[in-house]
Amino acid sequence: MRFAILVNSSAGVLDRAACEERVGQIRAAFAAQGAKTEISLCEPARLSRTARQLASRSFDAVIAAGGDGTVSAVAAGLAGTAMPLAVIPLGTLNHFAKDLAMPLELDDAVRAICDGTTEPVDVGEVNGHVFINNSSIGLYPEAVIVRDDQRKRGWRKLPAMLLASARVLWRFPLLAISVTTPERTVTTKTPLVFFGNNEYTTTLPSVGRRESLDRGVLAIHTVRAKSRAKMLWLVVRALFRRPEVIDDFETQQVTRATVRCKKRHLVVALDGEVVRMTSPLSYRIRPGALLVRRPPREVVAAAPEPARVAAGGAR
Repeated sequence: MRFAILVNSSAGVLDRAACEERVGQIRAAFAAQGAKTEISLCEPARLSRTARQLASRSFDAVIAAGGDGTVSAVAAGLAGTAMPLAVIPLGTLNHFAKDLAMPLELDDAVRAICDGTTEPVDVGEVNGHVFINNSSIGLYPEAVIVRDDQRKRGWRKLPAMLLASARVLWRFPLLAISVTTPERTVTTKTPLVFFGNNEYTTTLPSVGRRESLDRGVLAIHTVRAKSRAKMLWLVVRALFRRPEVIDDFETQQVTRATVRCKKRHLVVALDGEVVRMTSPLSYRIRPGALLVRRPPREVVAAAPEPARVAAGGAR
């Protein structure tokens, strides 16, 4: 087998030497499986374009080695092509890798890629920008902007995000929006609208996980809360009850949606990164638009929940 592997050269806290050491580890792991590799250190801005170029070459898959931001950028380049995406999870949270049931240990992940199956999964899209996990407007993208500013000042990712969340929650900006879907229009002032590529579990103990990546739906959650206390109370209730039965927590599953806002320009979060867009925002689901390599289902069914492995917090 032959794989192209893209490693984010600016991922997390890794310097150039650490990136090159990681590349050596990845190359050795694939060599142990008898697979050939072409590995590239790639700047974040070039990940999507490079993946799109690799899609026309004779590889068994293009592999994103990194966190959700790296995986999302590579997926954006491969969506709509016949080239499968594979993931070596090296990030802090690895949401997409976990939903694919990818092992988090390097050797196990490489084995799963080499022995795995290829299946289509859905991607979401907003104004032409692809996302594999979720997109949101409101509090979260505002917090990401503050977080990134703190990281430029030397803060680590988790403390920076905690500080950013506290600052944005204290300001509690509200958006006057309307969300129009084939079913209805929701008009309200809200601190947050969340769009999931398929449905997320919001209740404990499996909050933040998806049972399926191929049901062809956008899961939209709109919070009706005009105060910090009200929003926090809604979040707590959603952890213990299905959100669709909670007042002031609008939930829809649709194939497309249009968001209009009084603000002309909006900051939009896409898989943990922020993009500035112009209203209106046109969201849609693209069923089966991305091919992925994942562990065989019989292996997934037999495997225990993987333990978290330290990976340097890659993007």
